[in-house]
This record gives sequence, C-alpha cells and structure tokens, in this order.
Amino acid sequence: MNPARIDRALAVLGYLAEHQEGSPLKRLSDDLGLPMSSAHDLLQTLVELDVVEVLGQRTYALGPRAVLLALSIVDSVDLRHVSRPYLADLCEEINENTYLAVRSGTEVVYADRHEAGQTLSVVVKLGGQRPLHGTSVGKLMAAYNPELEQRVLDAAQLTRFTPRTLVDKARLREEFRDIRARSYSVSDGESVEGILGLATPIVDAAGTVSAAVHVSAPLGRLSGDRLPTVVAAMSRAAALVSRQLGAAEDTVPVRTVEEIRQLEEDRRAAE
Repeated sequence: MNPARIDRALAVLGYLAEHQEGSPLKRLSDDLGLPMSSAHDLLQTLVELDVVEVLGQRTYALGPRAVLLALSIVDSVDLRHVSRPYLADLCEEINENTYLAVRSGTEVVYADRHEAGQTLSVVVKLGGQRPLHGTSVGKLMAAYNPELEQRVLDAAQLTRFTPRTLVDKARLREEFRDIRARSYSVSDGESVEGILGLATPIVDAAGTVSAAVHVSAPLGRLSGDRLPTVVAAMSRAAALVSRQLGAAEDTVPVRTVEEIRQLEEDRRAAE
C-alpha cells in the first residue's frame, strides 16, 4: 500500500467535498498540483470503487460510497443524529416511511429511513441517488440551490422516467419557482407511476438547504385532505431539525394545514 498514493486520494476526496457541483479534471489537477495523467489514473480507480462518479466529460464528483462513508464517520454529530428523533416521531404521527435526504454533488442521496407499519409501502435504498428533475427531493434541492437549478436547466437532455416527468425546461423553471413559494415539493407520479413523493426543506445555520424530509407513498394514501395534513407534519419536523442545526427562525418555512390545502388547490388547478 503506497502512502503517497493514499495521501493523493484523500486530497482528491477533500477537494471534491469542497466542490459538490463537481470539478473538471484539469481544474482539479491544477489546484492540487497533480500531473494530469496521475490525477486521471487516480480518479479512474476511485470511480471503479464508487467513491467518485463521473458527471460529464472529465468532470468528477463524490460518489455514493464516499457519501455513505462520510455519514458513518461523523454519525455521532451529523445531521442523521440530530434528525432521527424528529423523523421517528413524524413516522409514528403519519404512519408512512420517512426519509432524510441530503445533497450529494448534483444528485440527492437518501441518508436515513424510519419505517412505518403499512402493508404496502415505498422503501427507498439508503445511499441510492435520485435525479434533480424527477423526484420531490431532487426538485426541492434544485429549487433552493441556484447552481443545481442552473445545471438542470442547462442539461442537454433530461430523462423521462414516466409520462408525467417534467423534461420541459420552461415548465421546470416555473416548478422551481413554485416550490420556493410553497416551501415544499410534490412529485406526482413523475419518478414512479402511482407513487406520490413529498419533500420539505431542512435549513442549516448558514441558511442553506442541503437536506430535506421526504415521504413517498401510493397515490391513494396521500390524496384528498390527507396530503395537507402530512405535508404540515413534515414541515414541522423539518423546522425542528433546522432549529437544532442553528437555523434562524425567520429562515425556516413552516406551513399550516389550511395554507397547504389552498396551495394544493392552486397547484392542481395549474396542471
């Protein structure tokens, strides 16, 4: 085992952790003072190990394995530790699986899960990544992070997962604007047909949304008056976690059932 190579690998991972949007090979090579060929070989090895992922032509970001490792290392003080009691309470209150989602480069990773007692439930793999345009958590992250929003809108092509997936850039721009106005996100069969996903933002001390509370369930269980009740409970849980992270009270959005009911009427009328 070559200590110098390990040291270079750690330097690369540290660099990518500071550039969550990803970095071109040349910029990474120049900033770290590594020869292009050495940096490329090292990155290829890290890609094979799922520690790094390729976002585009010679553009690299942290991969799912690196994110899971980081979550494990800092578990005693990290977001999962802070959020667990609130997500557990939320799971019990709404009787649906609840998730903590975090940003990973240009995608979203599910970092924690609390399972309810429903016979039919949506179980999402921890560490599994979801795109920014086709899921409630992905759209939420893009809506609250300008660089992610621009990356979606600049994409040459967006994958259509179902007939309801938003792939039109103008409609997506409006969707991101509406999510910021509502303070929650809805994915109505856009990722998986018949499944409705919800997400509410978690705000940190810097006022940044880099995590979210997420719930997915069969459409029939979240229809009618139940959706506003569930989103309101998610909004309260996300606000409690945000305040534990040091977020200022005026930066944390909280919606009531009545507010959400009206917002949902407006959202459905606009479809």
